[in-house]
Parts: sequence; C-alpha cells; structure tokens
Amino acid sequence: MAATVGHQKLAERLFILNDRQLGVLTRLHHMKQILNSQDYRPTVMPGGDKAFDAAWKTLLKKFPSIEIKTGQSNIQPFVTHQKELIGVMSTYYYNLVDVLDVRDNVNDTLARFGCAHIQLDITVNSDLTRLYLELISNYFAMMFLLTRIPDVKAILALFNFLYDQLHGKAEPNFPRMAERFAEPPDAMLKLLHADIYPHSRIILRALGSLSDFFVRRTVRAQNWSDGHFLNILNEPGKIAHTVLGDQLAYELIPYEMMERWVVFGYLLIYKDLSDEDAFNRLKTALRHTYVVVLFRDEVIYIHALIQSFLESVWTNKVGAKRICEIKETLTIACSQTLEVHADRRAYLRSALRQLHLILADEPGLLGPKAFLVFWGLSYATDEIHWLLRHIANPPVRKTGGSSSRPGLNPTEDYGDPLLPELLFYMEELRMLIVRYTPVIQRFYFQLLSCYDAPGLHEYVREILPRLSSDEGTILTSIMKQLSDLSAHEVLQNTNQNSCEQFAMFDFAGIRLDWLRLQASLSAKESSVNLADHPRLVGHFHSTIFHTKLVDYLDELLRLVSDLSVFSFYPVQFADLFNHCLLCPAQLRFTIVFPSLCCHSLQACHDLCPEERPFLGRSSIRMAHHFCQKIADRICADLLTRVDEFGKLADQLAPQNAVVWLPDEKLTKRKGKKTSVSNRPVLAGALPEDSKNRAYSNFSTITGKIGPGAQSGGTPFLPGMESIRHTREDQTTSDRTLFSLSQLCQAVNHYRELIVYDQVVNPREVLQNEIQARLIEVLASFTEPTSVNEPLGEPMVPKPSELLRRVRALMDVLVDLEHHVCIDVIGIFSTVFAQHTQPRDGFKGQPTITAHYTKWYLDSLLKHAYMDHFVYSPLLKSFVTLVPPEVVRFRAEDFADLNELRALAELIGPLGIKYLCDQLMQDVGNRVDELKKLVLQNRSALESLRECFDDPLKTRQLSSGLQNSDALLTLLKEIGVAIGFRKLCSEALNDVLQRHTPFLLSSVHNLRHYLIQQSGGQLLPPTPGLTAAASPNSGGRDEMEMIYARFNSQLVLNNLSSSMGILSDLDYSLCAILNSRRQAMLAAASQASAAQVGGVHVAGVYPDLDYHIACLFIVFVANALPRLARQETSLYHLDLEANENNCHCIAYSVNALMVAMFSLLRPGDLEARSKEFLALASSNLLRLGLETSSSVISSDVCGTTPQSSTSGLSSANIQPAKHRDSIYILFDNLVRHSPCLSHSLQEACFPYSLIRSAYHNVAKMTESAVAAAVRPNLMSSSTHLDTRSRD
Repeated sequence: MAATVGHQKLAERLFILNDRQLGVLTRLHHMKQILNSQDYRPTVMPGGDKAFDAAWKTLLKKFPSIEIKTGQSNIQPFVTHQKELIGVMSTYYYNLVDVLDVRDNVNDTLARFGCAHIQLDITVNSDLTRLYLELISNYFAMMFLLTRIPDVKAILALFNFLYDQLHGKAEPNFPRMAERFAEPPDAMLKLLHADIYPHSRIILRALGSLSDFFVRRTVRAQNWSDGHFLNILNEPGKIAHTVLGDQLAYELIPYEMMERWVVFGYLLIYKDLSDEDAFNRLKTALRHTYVVVLFRDEVIYIHALIQSFLESVWTNKVGAKRICEIKETLTIACSQTLEVHADRRAYLRSALRQLHLILADEPGLLGPKAFLVFWGLSYATDEIHWLLRHIANPPVRKTGGSSSRPGLNPTEDYGDPLLPELLFYMEELRMLIVRYTPVIQRFYFQLLSCYDAPGLHEYVREILPRLSSDEGTILTSIMKQLSDLSAHEVLQNTNQNSCEQFAMFDFAGIRLDWLRLQASLSAKESSVNLADHPRLVGHFHSTIFHTKLVDYLDELLRLVSDLSVFSFYPVQFADLFNHCLLCPAQLRFTIVFPSLCCHSLQACHDLCPEERPFLGRSSIRMAHHFCQKIADRICADLLTRVDEFGKLADQLAPQNAVVWLPDEKLTKRKGKKTSVSNRPVLAGALPEDSKNRAYSNFSTITGKIGPGAQSGGTPFLPGMESIRHTREDQTTSDRTLFSLSQLCQAVNHYRELIVYDQVVNPREVLQNEIQARLIEVLASFTEPTSVNEPLGEPMVPKPSELLRRVRALMDVLVDLEHHVCIDVIGIFSTVFAQHTQPRDGFKGQPTITAHYTKWYLDSLLKHAYMDHFVYSPLLKSFVTLVPPEVVRFRAEDFADLNELRALAELIGPLGIKYLCDQLMQDVGNRVDELKKLVLQNRSALESLRECFDDPLKTRQLSSGLQNSDALLTLLKEIGVAIGFRKLCSEALNDVLQRHTPFLLSSVHNLRHYLIQQSGGQLLPPTPGLTAAASPNSGGRDEMEMIYARFNSQLVLNNLSSSMGILSDLDYSLCAILNSRRQAMLAAASQASAAQVGGVHVAGVYPDLDYHIACLFIVFVANALPRLARQETSLYHLDLEANENNCHCIAYSVNALMVAMFSLLRPGDLEARSKEFLALASSNLLRLGLETSSSVISSDVCGTTPQSSTSGLSSANIQPAKHRDSIYILFDNLVRHSPCLSHSLQEACFPYSLIRSAYHNVAKMTESAVAAAVRPNLMSSSTHLDTRSRD
C-alpha cells in the first residue's frame, strides 16, 4: 500500500493543489472587487448600460435554460455586440470554470487520502496535516465566496448564450456550474457538508491534534508574563543558548489559520460535534471572535451562520443544546475578548521593544535567538489581524443593524492608541532579520552540518532496513546532502557574510522528500509508522525548520509577519493613521504606516497577475498620502514655531523695545536701586509671586509690545516665555517642539521606501512640502491689505519687519536641520530664488517681488508724484511733507536706505532689477508723452533754437509754448523715479558688498578697464574732426568703432546696474527708448507701405528722433524759469530738495540727454550738452531782471504790456519768487552732467549768482521755513505713534 501511495503522488498533489486553490481564491476575490467597483465594472453588466436592461431581464428569467430564439428583439443587443461581449465575459466565466476544476481535484485528492487510510497528526506529519487542513478551509472559502460574488448568474447565462450562438451548443461546464454555483449560502453549506463529511474521520483526528497549540494561542497576557514569554533576559546565563525544539515550526502557524481550520472543519462535520473535546475546541475558537476570515477582507459572522445552519440540519436534543452554548460564546466574544487582546498587545509591545533593543545592539544573537524573533512576530501579527478585522466589522446589533453601538466609530471602540508602536517594532525586527540575514544563514548552516546531520544518522539507522527501496533512497539522499555540508567552503571562509554565499543552497528538495515520506509512512499499511518513532519525527521537524532559516528565510518572514491585509482595509488603515497623529507619544512611529504599504505585493499570487497593478497603485497612493500627511503636520508645527520666533523677534525690535527706555532713564536719574517688584524679570531669578505673574501672563504674548502691554502692573519682558513652575507645565512652544521633533525622527528613520515600482522618499516629500508652504507663507506676508479704510489704500509690511520675520524663519529651519536630514540650504535657495521672480515657478502665484513692486509703484511713488513725499539726496530717503490725514503711512518707513537694504536682502538682485525694470517702463511711458509735447511745439522750438541770442524774439516764442507745466511735471516724475532707482541701486550695492565683495571687485576692475579705454568715462567718444567734416571711409570706420564701443559699454552698464553700480549711461533707459523707437519705425513703415505710391518714412526723415531730442533740450531750457514762479519750488538745505521735487528734474534731464544722444548719435552728447547750457543759462539770467513785485521790464526786453503776440498779459505773470531755488537746480543740472563742468558754467552763468542763491535760501530756511514747513514735517513724524524709525 505504501508503494501505491508513492505512485499516487499524494504529497505532490496536495502541495500543488493548495497553491492552485489559493490562486483561484485570489482570482475570485479580484473579480468580486472589480464587479463591485463603479470605476472598473463592465457597463454591459446588469445596472450598467440601459440598452441591455431588457435583454438581461429576458436572459435571467429563463436561467438556467438557454433556449432563446435569436430573432427575439429583447435579446438583440447581446447578438449585436457578440464579439466584444464574449471577450469581456470570458475572463469571468473561466474563473468559475477554474473553481469547478479545483473542486473536482479537491474531491479526488480527499478520496485518495481516504482510500490510503492516512492518519493525520500535527505532531507527527505536521506538513502533511497543515496542507490537508488548509485544503479543506480554502475549499470552504472558495465555494462560500462564490455566494458573495454579484452577478454569477448573469456571467454564466450571458457567456453560455454567446457560446451557444457561436458554436451551436452549450458550453460543456455550464450545466454543472449552473447547478452548484448559483446556490444561496445555506444551500451551499449543505452541498459542502455532503462533499466533506465522508472524510470526517481524517479531519476529526487532524483537528484533535491541534489542541495544545491552539490553546497556547488563546492564553491571556498574564500567563505570558508568568512564563516569561519572549523574555531573553530572564536567564542571563543562557542568553547565548540556541533555541531548539521538536515542534518549533508548529508554533509559527498563524492563529487565524488554525481558527479557520477549527471553525470551518467542525462546521462541515457538524455531526461529530457530539464529541465533547471537539465541541470544546470549537467553543474556544468562538469565544475569541465573532468574525472569521474567509479570505483577505472577506469575513463571516460565524455565530449567526452556525446557528442558522445547525438549526436547519441538527434538530435533536444534542443539537439544541450545542446551539444554546454557541449563543453564549457570542456574548463572551463581544464583551470579554476586547480587553484580553488589548492586554496581549501591551505585553507584545514591551516584549518586542526589548527584543529590538538587545538584538540591534548585539546582532550576533540573531543566530541562536532567531526563533524567538519569528515567534514574537507571529503572535504580534495575529493580534494585528484580529484587531483590524474587528474594527472593520463591528458586532451586529440584535435589531439587525450593522453596529453594536450606533453613532460610535468602531476604531474608537476597538482601536489601540499605542498600536503604531507595536507595528513599528515589528517592522524594526523585520529589518533586523533582513539586514543580518547572512548571520542567521551562517549560524543555521553550521547547525545543519554539525548537529542535525549527525542526529539524523543516529535516528534513521534503526528504521532504514524496514523501509521500502523508494523510501530508503529518499532518506539516504537526505542524509548524504546534509552530511556534505560540513566540507563546504562556506564554513571554511568565516570572514565574509553575504547573502550571495548562501544563494547556491536550495533545500526545497529535502523538504519535499520529507513531505513524501510523511505521506507514505502515515498510511495504514505502511511497514514503518512515523507515530512509533517520535524522536526521529521531532529531529526531522527541527532539521526542516533549520533548512528554512537558510534558504527559505524570506518566505518564513512573510508567513509570520505579513501585514499586506492593510491594503484591503484602506479606510481603517487611514483611521489608525489619523488616530496616531492625535497621540503625541506615538508621533515618532507614524513612519510605520507608509512602510506597511511595502507589504501589499506580498498578497499577490502568480495565478492572478492582473491584480498586481491594482494593489501596487493603491499602495503607492496610500504611501504618498501618509508621507504627505506627516509632511503637512510637520509644516504646521514648523509654521507655528516660525510665528513664535517671529513674535519673539518683534519683541526685540527697536520700535517695541524703545518703550522701556523712559523707565530706564527715570531709574538712573533718580539714582534709586530697583526694587524686586519693579526689577526686569529674568528667568531663573524670580521670586515666587513674580513667577506666578509671569507664568500667568504667558498667554498674553501678541508679538507687539507697546506702552500699554502690561497685565496687572507686570510688563511682559523678553525671556519670560521660558519660565514655568515645573517641567510638566508645558507651553504651546514646548508641545510644538516635542511634536516637531517626534515627527522629524519618524521622517528621518527611512531613507527611502520601495512601494511597488516606485521609490518613496519621505524626506524628499517633506522638503518639497516645506518649500511649497514657505513660498506661500512668504507671499502671504507681503500681500497688500486695505488697512486704511477711509482712504482704501493697500498696505504692505515694512521690509525691515519682513526681513526680521524671514530671519526668524531661517533660524527655525536651521533648528529643523538638527532634527531631520533635509537640505536646508537647498530650501533657502529654492524658496528665495522663487521670490526674486514676479511669479513663483510652481503655482504661478505673485511673490514678494511682485507685491512690493506693485505697492512701491502704485502707492509710494504715486504720492511722490503728487508732492506728498520729497526725495532727499542728503538723507537718502523719501520724506513725508503732509499730515497723516492725507497719507496714512510715512515714506521714511518704506523708502529710506535702511528699508531698501532690507528689501534688497529679501528679493535679491533679480527682484531689484525687476522692480527697476517696471519703474523704467513707467518712465518710458512718460518719455512718449514728452515726445508728444515736443511735436506739439515743434515749429516754435525750431525757431527758439535758431534765435536763442535774440531776447525779444525768444521772449515772444517762449510765451507761445504750450503745456510747459505738463513738460515740467513729466520731467519731475521721471526724476523722482530715477531718484528712487538710485536709492534701490545703492541699497543693493551695499548688500552685495557685504555678501559678495569679490564679485563686486571684479565688476569694478572691469569698469575701470573700460573707462580707461573710453577716455575716462563710460560714454560714447566724440568723433574726430575729419570724420565729422567729410563722410569718407575713415569717418565710417571711426563711427563703426564708436558704435562697437557704445555696445560694449551698454553690456557692461547692464551688468553693473544689475549689481547696483549705476553709471551715466543708463542701459535700461536706452533699451526702452530703442525698443519703442524700433516699434514706431516698424509701424510707420507698414503704414506707408500700405499706401499706393507712398514714400517710406525712414527715407523722408531719417533723423526725426534725433531732431526731436534736440528740440527737447530747447523746450526744457525755456520751461525751467517757470519753476521759479511756483509756490512749492522752495529749496530746503536740510533736505537738499525742493518741496515739489523739482530738484529731480536734474536727474531726468541728464539721464534723458545721455540716453537719447548716445543712442541716436553716439559722440554728440557733449555738443548738445553745451547747447543746453547756453539755452538754459540765457533763459535763467532773465529771471535776474525781475523784481520781487513786477514782471520782466518791458524797457529792457523791448516789449509792450499790451502785446498780443505774447499770449500772456503782465497782470497774469507771477513773480519769480523762488528764483534762487531754480538757480540751485541749474547748478545741480551742471554738477550731475557727465559732459559739463563749472568752468563751462562760469562762461555762461556767473557762479556768484549761485552762491548768492545758496545764501538767500539759507536765510529763508532759518526764518520762514522753520515757522511754516518744519511743523508740517514734524506732524508727519507722529503718525503711527506705536512705531519709530529703525
């Protein structure tokens, strides 16, 4: 009979059939998931496309009959889409065919085991018994899962109908599947009982052998503690002893698996429950759970199922008694098991923590103590699985609802707040096993050769003669293979420890041979019965387990610590993670949740490859979700600390710290010793009452300290935030820092996580999130807010205040680098580089540069154009001249050199360049307006240019000029913009001089070299006389050289201006003027070319722009005297500025002259400058002929008061009240000109007039200005009394 068993290959059948059955179960579960998903469910299925509803109704009505006429209209949609539908339905249908085939093979294998009279006992033939019981439980799960798959009837009916249409006959498997697979659960149980009960004798004996192992899995945590379970420090002297035993492999069988064996096995052989031991074993299982796993996340409320089934089939008194006892177990399972498992998880948490600490410190102990690690992981995995399925499936209410306590979250009832710590140490132990795999492999390789092989020789010797030839050959080959290990070179080379050394060993053959021997030697008529040789069996089991620790370590680790079940409970998985974030003590273990996503592919099976992408993508999404949530929490804590650091920095700001100075001065003046109650409080040196007041006032921190920032007479001083009674009194800052450090430790734990086909880097996720958050936060700091309600004027924070906040932010980030390994320098570079641009490169939102540029151009300069603010070259700042009721902010708070330095620190050279470029675009618009005014007065200006030495004619032509005041206003606004640009450039240069002095020195050296090449200044040189006289080839060569040098100067000036080094030749202004000139020429060319017979504009007047530039200087020279008649043209020596900003005309005129003449005709600037000097001086000298009470003398000028050509009556002409201020303006024009000098000025305009002007202005400043203007200036300084200048 033994030979017969060997020839039947029962061991091979059982092994292969178990694997195939698991694959079919996987396919069925995946099919159920697809059919229940709205995204992936085929539209042809019932409830999908409405076009198939009538066809489905007809088809399912006649199920299982398929005798349907093809001409029937209702069924026509199936016929129309026949080819597409058969392709869709074939996958589902043949999954069901596989189920039928597996069922036939299972019944055949069970029948063969019954005929061979094999005696199964977990302590004798453990592998065979395990595979047999697993075959029974999986068979039950497979058949019962069919009752939960929707549309089984629809799949069978439709595919069979389409098959019949194609082949003219029904599919061969359809009748049997229609008979068995469409049954309800109760009917399915009866069919399963009919299939399995004939083998009840074998099953009953196999389940009876589980008693000891099953009971050990259900003991309480107190029993573990009494027995020092998993405690390797209980006996320190034996800490290095190897854990050996005959039944180690059985101890690693998951409780969930044994539970399914017991429950499903006894359910299918319910008649044998009359045996008291069998029923007690079932009650033990039912007391510990009310749901039993069918497959993955599919569970059965087992008590209800057993009761309903037994009530229908077991009607005698014994059955009624058993049913009553089963009902009692449900009460116990719902009321007592929650506490029992909570205690078990608490014990396992501390035990695994101890194991991890010891083994991480001494990894060499992993060799002798490897079994303890696997044992602890197995028990912990059982607890995790139990908790997860009970959270997802709460007890059913007696009224038929789905929850035992409605309104409560099952996660809150069954959830364990310390569960993440248990999961974390499980993962750590797994990583230890993986990291030190060579250590374990070498240890057990030596154990196999030195201990297992000699022992096996000794035990096999007595039974070898009685074995058959095949069995003897198997045993002899096993012993020979183990004996040959002692001479292997791996044992000789002890200096190397790598997995590649042991990859050549494969003991799967030994394990399969032992399985064959178990099958043949467990048969009834075998010559040798394994049960009679317990020492041989025990030693063989130990040897097989040791072989698994050499070449089967990955699968063994998966068996005892597979947590892929989390992939099928995504909602509960996310809930556990959210609860972990709420528990401060568990924050450091949050990283275990994304690491668990790496387990998802362990649930896949080779027979269901289409499931891998679904599980892989789902696990990737979950891992990214968890990492993102952790990063969000870190960013929230980080921004909280940024706010706290910002408030502390604000307390030390000058405008907030100055409130303490009066008290300090008063104390020093009186010379009194400061009392304890009034003394500034310092941490660590406070009396008790002061400590109490300080601690009670902690919550009053607002970040802004003013004169009224006192509570109960005790002011809040910097440093009081660190005062606390005891360490238990945690402040918000303490809690934030603790949370941040714990979360950073979690992120720092794993460098990367490999999830499916992607690498998830938690640190990279955190760094990207911090970058994005900081970009948004910094932009929100400067977003304009309308705080001035009456004026509706937006406001932005002072650059110095924002810089202080930014430095506090940088301090927080540097502190963060101590907790987590991220590239803080990279974050700084990325975040602040984004804010040097007008829009960030990630979301396209406005940045600090955009907000400040818009505010300075639209608010501050707008008021400067309206003469509310004055640009002071002496103070290097804009000064407020109007009371706070007119403008609700002070120019000094935003536009002095210190604030602009802070702005340059914030937005950098690129941001300042963008600000200046936008400013120059505004200047370009005003230059266009200037051109229009010049063209409007073109004829008069041409005449003025020709007769500037004729006073009479000049007087007549000047009075006819139109919009002279508009010209002066535009020049003043351009000058204000250029003055602001000079301030920005100087601030940028100061910042770069502090940060990059070597780079600036290189630019200065390059400028110095080009200045030497250009004859002392960066301006186009004047052409030689020959080139100017005759346009020969030599002149052309000289002009080409001038243009080439001019272009090189423009490039250098562009580089210099980007670094805050300004020159007389303004690249930005030249570029704007040139671009607009080219655009106008192109537009004019297109317009002239469109006319029939038209003449090209450039050919008619090639030097129009140059001519306009020449007329422009004539217009300015004749309009300057009008400034002397304006009331607000008074010059202030203490500001070096006029009240109406007309002193800025000197900047605008010189800049425009240099840009226009250098661009239009390089080298002609000096001549035009001299022309302007002559024109302006002649017009200004006429102001000296006026008196303080009359207009220009008609006798001197040769005009009559009633002259109609003047266009201006004597009564309407205002006196030149501020002539001296305009003389000073003219002096500034000459002083800032690159081509004019005081010697040339003396030739045209006596310098004694300028000295006299300075003297007169000084006397006016001492008298009138002190009484009228300065109170106005002082009133503006009282604006925002809680602020002061830095």
